[in-house]
Amino acid sequence: MMVPQVARVVLEQACVVHPEIERVNDPFAGSGTILTESMLRGLSFSGTDINPFAILLCRVKAGPFFIDALAEKVSQVIAWIEADVRSNVEVDFINLDKWFRHDVQIALSKIRRAILRDDSLWARRFFWIGLAEAVRLTSNSRTSTFKLHVRSQEEIEVRNCDAIGIFKRAITRNLQHMKNQAECLVKEGYLNRGHYRMKVDVTLGDARQLKHSSLSDIIMTSPPYGDNSTTVPYGQFSYLPLQWMELADIDPVVNDDYLRSTYEIDNRSLGGCKMIKKSDREALAEQSPAFKRYLGGLKSQPADRASRVTAFFRDLDACLDPIMSWLRPGGLMVWTLGNRKVGGKRVPLDAILSELLAAHQAKLLCRLTRRIPSKRMALKNNFAETISSEAILVMRKAV
Repeated sequence: MMVPQVARVVLEQACVVHPEIERVNDPFAGSGTILTESMLRGLSFSGTDINPFAILLCRVKAGPFFIDALAEKVSQVIAWIEADVRSNVEVDFINLDKWFRHDVQIALSKIRRAILRDDSLWARRFFWIGLAEAVRLTSNSRTSTFKLHVRSQEEIEVRNCDAIGIFKRAITRNLQHMKNQAECLVKEGYLNRGHYRMKVDVTLGDARQLKHSSLSDIIMTSPPYGDNSTTVPYGQFSYLPLQWMELADIDPVVNDDYLRSTYEIDNRSLGGCKMIKKSDREALAEQSPAFKRYLGGLKSQPADRASRVTAFFRDLDACLDPIMSWLRPGGLMVWTLGNRKVGGKRVPLDAILSELLAAHQAKLLCRLTRRIPSKRMALKNNFAETISSEAILVMRKAV
């Protein structure tokens, strides 16, 4: 994930050099790190993500910050859950019994019913995040990975799964986080009656297709480091929590199509479609010598590895025109990237992206490297070594 402290320092220094910066854009908004850091500096923000769960997180972090009212609602929702003696299960989807014990289904259903009793959309969104944590920690999927891997039957039977207790702790903790953020915003004069004073626009959709109404002064983002099936499958991670939510609360366009399979969201993401044309490889190779050299090094590897890499860069390149169109002439771009390995060879994502951006009339100002001292993922997965350092590209759009 994007490290808040790094984003904070980079954004702070960018604003020192360019005090005219007013709006930040993140085309791969994720859980909203750049959104939050932008708000703490009193900047407007535009963001996009293809994952409905990411959009939910961003919209909650954007406010409103009705802290006293939210505290009352937390108490009320907990009271509704504790008074609920019903045992009916509120959701039904393929493999429900595979992923959840029946007693967990009943507990999660009580939480869902209580959330739906609240008449405020902003509060329900806050509670859905708490439910998501309860779902993840009580499902039969292993929590050691973002992928859905079912536990052994013996382990499932003996696990202590207190979904309601997890939910209570999550919303209590998250309420404190909201309070802390609100206090910071109030101190700087950025809140007006609980609402953030500047504009925040978070859009569910594909960065390859969307456009925002207002130009941004700086792009700050961390795109996927590769196709989700071989890096971090955020769609799989989101699949079970989304099954328990009222999808329309996230966004009116979210429907069951997003949950057609555990892979649906990942398939919609960059590199999700592995159908490659010869022209895809040729176009990328023409724009990026680094891509051409890397692909040449994979000739002895199984063909699917070159296809995965090509599909990802084809889709990433398709984002660049829309992204550049959201940025004012002369605007800055800050890309935080990781160079993973495929087929035992390190993918030079930073070099390839800088060349692709140069083909779109952007200029590289500097490249920074940050070691990742502590990681929240394994050193290796089934496909390759994971990432131990990040590159930060700072680029400028042509005037």
